[in-house]
Amino acid sequence: MTASALRLSRTGMSAPVLRAFRRAPSGMIGAGVVAAILVVAVLGPIVFGDEAQERDLTNASQGVSREHLLGTDALGRDILARLIVATRLSIGLGLASAALAMVAGILIGVSAALFGGRARVIVLRTIDTMISFPSILVAVFFSVILGRGVTGALIGVAASTAFHIARITSTLAISASRRDYVDAARVLGVRGRPLVVRYVLRNIGEPLTVAASVVVGSSIVTISALSFLGLGPQAPQYDWGTMLTEGVKAIYRTPAAALGPAGAIAISAFAFAFVGEAVARAMNPRLWTAPSGRAARAVATAPAATLVEQAAAAGRARPDERVEVGGKDGPPALEVTDLVISFPSAQGATEVIKGVTFSVGEGEIVGIVGESGSGKTMTALAVAQLVPYPGRVSGSVRLHGRELTDLSRKELDSLLGNDLAVVFQDPMASLNPRLTIGTQLGQAVRVHKGFSRRRARDLAVRSLAEVSIPAGETQLGRYPNEFSGGMRQRAMIAMGVMKEPSLLIADEPTTALDVTIQAQIMDVLHDINARHRTSMILISHDLALVKQNCHRVLVMYAGRIVEDLEADAIRTQAVHPYTKALVGTVPEIGQSRTGPLPDIPGEIPDPADPPPGCPFHPRCPLAVDRCSVERPPLLHRGGGHRAACHVANEGVE
Repeated sequence: MTASALRLSRTGMSAPVLRAFRRAPSGMIGAGVVAAILVVAVLGPIVFGDEAQERDLTNASQGVSREHLLGTDALGRDILARLIVATRLSIGLGLASAALAMVAGILIGVSAALFGGRARVIVLRTIDTMISFPSILVAVFFSVILGRGVTGALIGVAASTAFHIARITSTLAISASRRDYVDAARVLGVRGRPLVVRYVLRNIGEPLTVAASVVVGSSIVTISALSFLGLGPQAPQYDWGTMLTEGVKAIYRTPAAALGPAGAIAISAFAFAFVGEAVARAMNPRLWTAPSGRAARAVATAPAATLVEQAAAAGRARPDERVEVGGKDGPPALEVTDLVISFPSAQGATEVIKGVTFSVGEGEIVGIVGESGSGKTMTALAVAQLVPYPGRVSGSVRLHGRELTDLSRKELDSLLGNDLAVVFQDPMASLNPRLTIGTQLGQAVRVHKGFSRRRARDLAVRSLAEVSIPAGETQLGRYPNEFSGGMRQRAMIAMGVMKEPSLLIADEPTTALDVTIQAQIMDVLHDINARHRTSMILISHDLALVKQNCHRVLVMYAGRIVEDLEADAIRTQAVHPYTKALVGTVPEIGQSRTGPLPDIPGEIPDPADPPPGCPFHPRCPLAVDRCSVERPPLLHRGGGHRAACHVANEGVE
């Protein structure tokens, strides 16, 4: 348990939040000024209300004096008293208009992120059109239409700012909605308001908080400007803008009459902006839990040692001791037939996946290998129904005999939420940084199985233990940034195990991990496969890792499967030149250390401009004339072995 996590458990959330707030350089100063302004706004009219209205024509337009620190106005009223009384209306209008602008702007911006196709384009272009007009002109327009006074000024300022907030929100929300942790939540069946609030808005809260604080300051300034133009509060009401108008008229006789309200406007705007920066920092859970100094060094070493001891005590099977499980007997867990994925481009529809067909048996681990851009991840996304817009998917994807494309959204969420789990490539991007590990682990079973919070928590502790994360009760209250890379990946696997899925897709689960942690992660996946007979798709660039951990291997190139064979036979029975080239690039202990490392000349073709015939023929040392004009079919060679090569399949029907 980290020192920061221990402090969280003992003192609750208030202490770390306040500590993060105080770390902002301007936070305490801004908070002090804002607190003083709010106190003045509440008590000012009560204490100085009568004095602000008291007229003394004999002392009209007087300068600064001991009796009147800012002088008097044309009717002899004390300007400082009036300035204090006007604070309530000025700050109230600023906060109210900012709140309206933030609510409207966030709703419009989030809707743009949630919409797809033309609806999103229409919303975004509308936002862009509105923000092209100067804010003050929009505010003046609404104020004139709605009439002079508080209501017109309030709505006018809110309307002038809302579309700027909408633009910020839409940009941030669209970016956040493309993160892996949002895709992971969709796989778990999280939709609608929970998805928007927990996974989108929480992760854009910091910049929106800063924007809100700036909006408060700018709203105070804009409302004062409307009052200066005679469109704000009307007599007998008055705000700082009204006082500024009066002060400017007498600026040569009593400069303080104009400088007083101008200073109040400026100080308020800066103070709210400073507070916004500090509040944004206080909202960041990484700053609540980030250890420093000696505690950070202790945290860095403790989890790794604990996990090694846990794994040793459990007596986990090493790769060379593994027992083969799974197989092809019985109906397949997953059937993919003629899968095609295309995206619009200048040349029309560009196909990135081109007629892929394969199946995964119950308890079988199928590896998918190939260079970057070969279509491995896109194929997995199609299985999980996560192909990003504007991609189009055709063909058949059947999970336990049920055609996914024929299901309603509710049926699809239920099926995928219970029977499918996805472990993404980057564990830090796949876990929501704003939610604790316990919250993220428990949400799937609470949504789809109706578990209580206590029952989901107990199951989460058992799932963490199953993936060799000790002290589960403690770990559930931690945030992803408190976990090491290997522990995050284990947590992602535990999230999938929570649902006891029949199919688990692991997209390069060992990327950026050292070899020791890679071995531990693969041990975890293998144990899950052995215990639950969970079918798996393992996507990786590491051919040796796939050979060691999979029953069967699919080799993909340029959006197609070029070979499908048993993992144990990939070195001895591979026939496709591309498969042989991949095998040849894997370093061996006995190879020469002085010669160059083997590679595959050339590069994978552009999906928008593929070569005719076999896509590998420009790089293939065995290519013949037929390869450049005719695409080779994927033929069965017996024993479940398939290959797509004219040369290798010569004589095969």
